[in-house]
Amino acid sequence: MSAIFGSREQLVAVGVHANRGPVVLLEGVVLVGRAPSEVRADISGLALRCGVKEVPNAEGEQDVPAWGVSTGAVQQWLPDAGGFLQRGDAMVTDVLVAGPDLAEDRQGERNVASWRRNSRRRAPEPGPWTVRPERERPRWECVPLERVGPLRFGMTPEQVSAALGGEAASSRRTYHPYPAGSRREDQGDPAEERLVEERFEAAGVRAHYPWWEQGRGPFLGAVTALGRSGPQALLDGIPLVGRPVTAVEADIVRYLTDNDLGLRFLVSGDQEIHGLGVTVRTARVGDGVISEARLGAEQWYEE
Repeated sequence: MSAIFGSREQLVAVGVHANRGPVVLLEGVVLVGRAPSEVRADISGLALRCGVKEVPNAEGEQDVPAWGVSTGAVQQWLPDAGGFLQRGDAMVTDVLVAGPDLAEDRQGERNVASWRRNSRRRAPEPGPWTVRPERERPRWECVPLERVGPLRFGMTPEQVSAALGGEAASSRRTYHPYPAGSRREDQGDPAEERLVEERFEAAGVRAHYPWWEQGRGPFLGAVTALGRSGPQALLDGIPLVGRPVTAVEADIVRYLTDNDLGLRFLVSGDQEIHGLGVTVRTARVGDGVISEARLGAEQWYEE
């Protein structure tokens, strides 16, 4: 668990971790380490009986402001036979319990936000938790460090759109490399905007664009095949997308052994096949998770 302090070094909140925290009860309702849908139902019933209001939070879980309770959900981690923690296929709840001073303490609010970021939370993907059936997923062969299906690393955004049948990006993410008022302002044009990422809803992929060659770009550096809606990305016949995470990781371990390769664990808990630019990620589906894959060019992983 984490003690969170405010601007006067006073305790303003306590964060209780889903996978290693103590059991926390509210009027007999266990808030930590359970299926999110079960906790939501129990809190809704309790709030109704007590006449207090519950509201959805940014993570899609529940806040009860009158009680200072905010629930969240993270992927479950379980010990294997050797006692080492491994990712599971379920989501479980954690909880943040705040005191009355938090609402008036900006530093405390910033510290709470930092706790959420550091608890292996990933921004929720937009849209419902509907999973595309396997038979409806296009099958994309992967050539590590070169391409994923029709998308070859180094493509321009226009070439990416053309390779996806002319689909226009449903959303884009950009940044300003020389923002006004920053120390980098005098190194370029503060109004310059650079493309970082595009999402293609119909194809079920996200295209990631780094900037190479002395600031020229953008060029395709990585592709994420989304777990719920993306194509089936195949690595030497291993399907990487839309499956139980534990099953994919078991296949990957065998692949590593057969090919004398190594595995790297990222801060997020995701697993990357070292040297191939292949990362097994997760996508939430209600109370569970399924696999998704990110594959990148060599330059992407060197940055």
